[in-house]
Amino acid sequence: MAGESTKTEAPTEASTGGARVLVRRYWPLALLGLVAVLVSAAVYHWVFPAYSWNRDETVYLWQARALRHGVLLPTDGGTPAFFWPWLSGHGNGFFFSQYTLGWPSILAAGLLVTGTTAVAIPFGALLSVLGMYAFARTTTRDHELALIAAALMVVSPIFLVQSGLYLGYLFTLGLGLLALSALLSGVQHGARWRLVVGGALVGWIFMTRPFDAVLWALAALVGVVALHWKQWGKVLRAAAWVALGFVPLFVATLAYNRHVTGSFTQFPITAADPLDTFGFGLKRLMPTFGKDDYTPWVALKSEAKNGIAIPWFVAGSYLGILAAGWALWLRRRDRSMVVLLALFLAFPLGYFAFWGMHVSSVTAHLSGPIYFIPLFPPLLVLMAAAIRELWQRRRAFGALLAAVLVLVTVPFAVSRLDVNHTISAAQEPWKQSDQVAPANSLVFVEQSGLYLLLLNPYSSNSANLDGRVLYSTDQGPTDIDLIRSRPGRTPYLQTTTVPPSLADPTADAPTPEISLVPLRVLETGAAVVRARVTNTSGAKVVVVRLQTEDHIEQQLLTTDGRAGQTFDVEWVVAPPGTGPAGAITVDRRATNLSVVVGFGATEKEAARFHVRGVVPTVRDGDSLSMLLPVRYARAGIVNDHRGWIEVGDMAELTVDVAKQP
Repeated sequence: MAGESTKTEAPTEASTGGARVLVRRYWPLALLGLVAVLVSAAVYHWVFPAYSWNRDETVYLWQARALRHGVLLPTDGGTPAFFWPWLSGHGNGFFFSQYTLGWPSILAAGLLVTGTTAVAIPFGALLSVLGMYAFARTTTRDHELALIAAALMVVSPIFLVQSGLYLGYLFTLGLGLLALSALLSGVQHGARWRLVVGGALVGWIFMTRPFDAVLWALAALVGVVALHWKQWGKVLRAAAWVALGFVPLFVATLAYNRHVTGSFTQFPITAADPLDTFGFGLKRLMPTFGKDDYTPWVALKSEAKNGIAIPWFVAGSYLGILAAGWALWLRRRDRSMVVLLALFLAFPLGYFAFWGMHVSSVTAHLSGPIYFIPLFPPLLVLMAAAIRELWQRRRAFGALLAAVLVLVTVPFAVSRLDVNHTISAAQEPWKQSDQVAPANSLVFVEQSGLYLLLLNPYSSNSANLDGRVLYSTDQGPTDIDLIRSRPGRTPYLQTTTVPPSLADPTADAPTPEISLVPLRVLETGAAVVRARVTNTSGAKVVVVRLQTEDHIEQQLLTTDGRAGQTFDVEWVVAPPGTGPAGAITVDRRATNLSVVVGFGATEKEAARFHVRGVVPTVRDGDSLSMLLPVRYARAGIVNDHRGWIEVGDMAELTVDVAKQP
């Protein structure tokens, strides 16, 4: 057969000397496994000192820590708006992750046994390398070729980057490759235990990434049918043993769905947001987020972007892909190549109608085309076949190709690791802020929106909301209610100099300055609000306004057009019927009391307003509770619209609030 190896397998281990033969034959694989573990640990510690840009990591960790303490559904504390984690849904008094239990349970097991979730990361990396070897050997029946393929996996940038993350992609890849190998070899040799194990591995994938399990199973089915055409009795008997391993985990996953969402067939991801699903049309990551119109054209462009990124993350890059194509041509008559092609096509075709392809395409150049990771093993097997083919013709040629493929990989690997390190290092201030937060503190994450873990990756709470630090989203006036409900905790506002609109993952990610600002509540009947406005630009017109949800008091200030001119403005605010004449009344129970200032050449221009100071305020009967210090913000572009971006102190405006004498 053209291009097919003529090398036969060595005699079985049992017939040639037992343990010594096993060691002599498999020590390279053991060494590759050790290297994979060491590489994973090194990448975790040095490339990703403060997580990656992908907030899925922190959601997995939040879920795993809850599982470690036997909690499937973390409490919402009776006030879900304050504690809602990113990528999670809300039930009757509880939160749930959008992810099923497959990978989080591995993280939780590592935490339970060793005291850290980090041990699960090299385990996933090791599994992917062992799976790569098993898959290559099963499809080519060549031990040396399988070792070369496993080695190529270890040097691939996709492995290097993903091996240091709390993401389950390498873990799932390892499960899939081992499952495929067990199923194919189990049918071939009639090995029932392999079929049961293969079914169980597919079941664990179903518990991890349900749709991936379908695609891995389809690839296995195509391979089995191609290799055992018309042997239907053999195939059906094998299917029964596969079901024995698969069904228990399948049932367990559906039972988990029922417990979390109330339906056996509704998965947590669609319960968190029904628009986060397969198909075309309007899609969305989480409620309150903007919707995307996912069309077939968008799907095609998204798959193209992910596909274009593959050479950046596979061993040998473009040269490696050419070598793989050459090997495929040489082995074109080998029916086992159908398995490689089935796996290579299953995921692009299967994920075409999933809008996550569009989301992942935006960052595919940073950490790889994550939904296309199963495409890498077929490419690596064929690259290994090209090396073996040249080696058999002339050893120097095979060694040269292997060396060149590794050499070509180096600049891509270095650049991808470097950019990911830059992004992770820029998040270290968040980590440091978490470490220095005092015990029994209540930390409101400013600009956090509606979800924790999105802006600050370390804003994770314990399952029972009883951790050393309790993180909360910043809800303005109602922060006061949460402070009152947690009298044993000292409140702080966590601020950042890099607003969410500028925090997108990029190669030049800015490093924020993170501060913990102590909060205090001013209790008063009526309050005096004093504002000092500085005309720093020398604008001809300055407009200053005090406003609540129901009242506006505006003044037009007379300027001489001189930069640096200052104005002092004062108001009295009070509950209805309690303040002096002319006081601005606070009618609503909860309101943001704002001093806003605009500068311009005309009154119309100044009335667009440019800076503000905000005091979250709660009215209880005849008294006011005002959360201090004052929060300042500048007008800017937020999510393509004009909005407010919180800042520290500003030269144009200072606001002071005190009890009325």
